[in-house]
Amino acid sequence: MRNRIAFVKTGWSENYQGDPVVGRHSYISEYKEAYERFNFLKAHDNRYYGYLPPIGSNHRPPQPIDNDKWLVIFVAAHNGNGPLTVVGWYDNATFEINYTDRPEYKSNNDFETDVDGNNYIYCVSSDEGYLIPKLDRNITVLGDHFKRTPIIYARGNNVKDDTWRKELALLAEKIVKSKKESIVTANPSFKFPDQEHRDKVEKASIEKAKKFLQSKKYKVTDRQKDNCGYDLLATRNYPPNELHVEVKGTSNETMHFFMSRNEKQYMSNPKWRLLIVTDALNEPQASLMTEKQVIEEFELNPFAWEAIHK
Repeated sequence: MRNRIAFVKTGWSENYQGDPVVGRHSYISEYKEAYERFNFLKAHDNRYYGYLPPIGSNHRPPQPIDNDKWLVIFVAAHNGNGPLTVVGWYDNATFEINYTDRPEYKSNNDFETDVDGNNYIYCVSSDEGYLIPKLDRNITVLGDHFKRTPIIYARGNNVKDDTWRKELALLAEKIVKSKKESIVTANPSFKFPDQEHRDKVEKASIEKAKKFLQSKKYKVTDRQKDNCGYDLLATRNYPPNELHVEVKGTSNETMHFFMSRNEKQYMSNPKWRLLIVTDALNEPQASLMTEKQVIEEFELNPFAWEAIHK
């Protein structure tokens, strides 16, 4: 059992490697940045240096009675305005008494500064940082106890033996046990699978989609080469008589896909359906969804912008 557990509230970022931060705080909303943007960037000494928001009118960092051997769980409002969601943690972390410049400024004169030209600072550090990938951030906590403070001590620091603190402490231990086996030490980078892998996933997904539709008594016509905004035409003699099916597949068990501009625009057609295949290369599972269901189930975020000279 861990003796020192804390939950801390920060801004939301995808990788915390210097990429944009979003959140409800006015500074974050205006500049899309905050000092926590580097919380999961490993420094030259292979240690993680994290920023936590200040406490009280003196704007001091959290100062627990014992400063080391903490399990620190980071939570953030999902996509900046959603429920408080666990994004990662530090294990065996150490709190600093004061805010300190990040170590990069001693080893790298070119390390960036904030919008006002000030150095980025930290107040907690650890050799063990674990960032939960965005698609796997599915654990939420209530925000009631964070209304007046960015840090909650669930265990340690002579806190009261409240039921809700016990529940948070048990949740923290469960998170570390269940998630640690499935994620790597922080320092993520997003990479597309190689072309051979993508081709295999696409072929397996189309085959699964055709079999799925045929099991629903549809006649299936392949329209992939026609650039018509969908992949498969499905027809039968009773409602819904005709479906325009866009097929998306992934080798993972979690639903995730990309759409082209042409595909996105075609979603509004009442005959359009999304057929998404998960675990395509092992035990493929198919789900058929309407536009309304897709909008309810997924967050559709722009992946790229086309810049055309005016």
